Amino acid sequence: MERTSQQGTMEGDGRRRLVDLGAALLLAQALATSIEQFMAARRDKLGFDDAYMFLRYAHNIRHSLGFSWNLNGVHTYGPTSLLWSFCVLLLSYLPTDPWTQLLLGSWVCSLATVMAMAWAVRANARSEWLRRPLPTLALVAAPLFASRLFQGDQFNGMETMLATALCAVFFGLCLLWRAGRVSPVVVGAAGVLLFLARPESGLVTVLLPALVGWRPGYPSGLEESDGQARPSLRGFLEMYGVFCAGVLIELALCRLYFGTPVPLSVHMKGGEAYRGYGDVWYPSLMLIAFLSALQLFVTALVLLTRRRDLRLVLCGLIPAALVFAYLGTVNQIMGFNSRYYVPYAPLLVVPAVLVLDRWLAFPPAESEAWPGHTLRNRAVVTAFLLLFFLLFYSQAVQRGFRLLEHGHHMEYDPVQLKIAATKPLPSFDWKTMMLDVTDDLIAPLPPGATVASSEVGYLGERASGINIIDLAGLNDTEIALHGFEMSRLLERKPDLIWMPHVDYTFQRGVMFSDPALLAQYDVYAEAGNFGIAIRKDSPYHAAIERQFRIFWARVYPGYDPADYLVRSASWSGTAHSVRNR
Repeated sequence: MERTSQQGTMEGDGRRRLVDLGAALLLAQALATSIEQFMAARRDKLGFDDAYMFLRYAHNIRHSLGFSWNLNGVHTYGPTSLLWSFCVLLLSYLPTDPWTQLLLGSWVCSLATVMAMAWAVRANARSEWLRRPLPTLALVAAPLFASRLFQGDQFNGMETMLATALCAVFFGLCLLWRAGRVSPVVVGAAGVLLFLARPESGLVTVLLPALVGWRPGYPSGLEESDGQARPSLRGFLEMYGVFCAGVLIELALCRLYFGTPVPLSVHMKGGEAYRGYGDVWYPSLMLIAFLSALQLFVTALVLLTRRRDLRLVLCGLIPAALVFAYLGTVNQIMGFNSRYYVPYAPLLVVPAVLVLDRWLAFPPAESEAWPGHTLRNRAVVTAFLLLFFLLFYSQAVQRGFRLLEHGHHMEYDPVQLKIAATKPLPSFDWKTMMLDVTDDLIAPLPPGATVASSEVGYLGERASGINIIDLAGLNDTEIALHGFEMSRLLERKPDLIWMPHVDYTFQRGVMFSDPALLAQYDVYAEAGNFGIAIRKDSPYHAAIERQFRIFWARVYPGYDPADYLVRSASWSGTAHSVRNR
């Protein structure tokens, strides 16, 4: 009897070591691939323009200008994520290239994201297998690191991965609080940090603890033991009190410091800030792409969720659905790799792995076996989902969703520019032009010059000694709060204007058609893809002209800039419906 018991123990230890070894190999492969991708990404400059904005704020803080965008030290609430701004400030001290600082920050946060999800599972697991670090980490890391969408967000230089890690920590803490193992004050404080990383996550912070703390009349899979642990009313009040106090203090301080309690993007993305914007970002497509990246976890939820697990699953799905519904109302410009949705991946991943954990810990008794039709129905739903995710990558299917979601959008007629040239200037991809205009034309200008542009990320970081007017308003308090007016822009006398991106059809029409523009500026059509205007009476006119000739000779050899000097401009101001492609 004793020998049999010892043999069983040895066999169990052997299985555990074998599982740990397999998990370690998977993790080693995932980590090696991730390191290789990081080293490859840092060989070239980061192309995600918005990420560089955080570095400009960091540099100005380090130069005692406060949290400001320009050299006048006016406090500017440009970044959506204050917490990531603080992280980038720390990263800016690293003795390396600016894009490497951003890449390193988002990559390290991606590793923290995987570890946070694994911790949230381990801390609340019931089975022996998923209380072990290696198997749990492998179950989370392997599918995510294999996803191209997750890989893209690993190296975007934005707050995406930081917010995802904090969401995982918050979810794990809520479950531990439900079991009486964590103070509600800790949960509330984690909610404040999550809010500072992504403000719309306040929806999750408010709803998730309520769902977790509510005591149903049937087993939920949330209790630490067979006994029902129920958070007290005092615990709820402490948790929500800490969160609400943190948010209110943040809003009040921002109102006093910046003059607005919310980021400038909140003002810009309401009203008519993107009137006539020529590109359409499709929330439904980005949401489906996000779900397809998590298809293994979605499959686990469909196949394995039992009645006892239903509340655990709904604790994640309901807040996720609420946030996704909100994001569907937002103009998701620059939402590459579904980056607005990714921070809420833990709301699906953590329940999916915990459902598997409950199967390992509490295998169903014979009396609890599912009827055959239940298994069949779930298998059919799972097969349909996997087939749908596979077909989703078809251009025809995506086009169908684009037509279904919007069908048409409104653009304004382009401005008619009269120039001597008979053929257009060559057009370059966005990243190439971003680097050329910044490095060859704007960055070498004398300190104190003022440039206006709608694409200000890399430009703002690279030309740190130059004032930048953000024509898109995301980093300009006057434009964000009062709207764009050409007369006000001209009163600020920018020395050079890199005209707005061609997607801003209404703003381009207003600017080009204003007679004062051609009266005060030499405007070169299509230069820098969008057009470049040089102020005639600028005190830096000679330096600008010199750099403009250098830029032109390198980018447009064989073309005469005089042929592209705008003589007159006309604009109908007519909007028309454009069918989505």
